[in-house]
Amino acid sequence: MYTMEVMVIMTIPILYYDDRSPPVRSCLMLIKMLNINVELRFVDLFKGAQFEKDFLALNPQHSVPTLVHDELLLTDSHVILIHLVEQFATETGRLWPKDYAARMKVLNRLFFECAFLFRRDSDLMSDIVRKQFANVDVAYHERKLCEAYDIMERYLDGQTYMADDQLTLADISIVSTLSTVHLMFPVAAARWPQLQRWFAAMQQLDAYEVNRLGVEKLRDIIEELGKFQFPRQQL
Repeated sequence: MYTMEVMVIMTIPILYYDDRSPPVRSCLMLIKMLNINVELRFVDLFKGAQFEKDFLALNPQHSVPTLVHDELLLTDSHVILIHLVEQFATETGRLWPKDYAARMKVLNRLFFECAFLFRRDSDLMSDIVRKQFANVDVAYHERKLCEAYDIMERYLDGQTYMADDQLTLADISIVSTLSTVHLMFPVAAARWPQLQRWFAAMQQLDAYEVNRLGVEKLRDIIEELGKFQFPRQQL
């Protein structure tokens, strides 16, 4: 009498990406941090590749990142981050806490990035591309984004990272977008000392290089399309 073990073979995840996109960069940072073997398929957002028939059949939202992993099709960066850390993190509770309350706090910050910070970043960058920079109400966007900076400064009261004293998915998601709007509105230490300290610490992560390269590519294409130059500063 013997029992037969059933081996479940998982395929390599496929990530459709354009690293000029902040949500994509958060996923690429996590992939690097966890050393995940992923097949990357480039979708050129600035040439409209997301609207091609084959990609629309895969993802009607025509958005990246899009992850295909076995039977899963995920089209939101925050869900992709959670899926990847649950499937591939070897250290229990790393980046995505086991404790329920701590996990919900991380989730709350992820929703802040999605619904508040990224939305305002996207509004700014889209305005520059559509209207060209000379026609953009920069003061309006500055007010909206500085409000987001104020909120993040408060989030850091009494703790090292956005959701805890340890690095979590919230930090990875937020830094990819903050580094993008930092192109236009630098994080000034005089007004946001905790946010500036956190941003500087995030830039020291090995995985941040993935984000930095994507920000540089985004800067170049936005300047080309918007007919202007961002202030030059450390990314």
